[in-house]
Amino acid sequence: MAKKNYSLLADNLIKEHTLYSIGSGFIPVIGLDVMANAAIQLELTRKLCKLYHLKFQEAQLRALLNALVGSTAARIYATGTKSLLKMIPGVGTMVGGVVVGLYAAASTYASGEVFKMHIEKGGTLKDFDAKAMQKYYKIKLEEGMKIVEKWKKER
Repeated sequence: MAKKNYSLLADNLIKEHTLYSIGSGFIPVIGLDVMANAAIQLELTRKLCKLYHLKFQEAQLRALLNALVGSTAARIYATGTKSLLKMIPGVGTMVGGVVVGLYAAASTYASGEVFKMHIEKGGTLKDFDAKAMQKYYKIKLEEGMKIVEKWKKER
């Protein structure tokens, strides 16, 4: 299969998992929403590795994702403070779900794009430097917020 086809398949995987992540924001239990989104991101990364025939270990993927995504101030703010909106009955649950879902989706998009770019440049999981990739992740996170809004309108 041509490299371009891999890239298109990777784009489809990223979009699919990004859209799944929107739903994680509507899980009413604070903390469970974050765990659900982490599982979605882990599954996306697992599938990208399989697509590009990269060997991986589950613990290695978890560690890399945590290092990339878990240490950004935006993630802490969005999943912590904004999840608390869900504690307000009715409207708070809905608003919190939308806000957290949007952030979760953008984060999934960003992490998928970072891993895709790294792999397509010939990188492996062994040479993945999460700290060095955080700047690119933050750029893709902002892009992801806009793209998720666009995708929601298309549906």
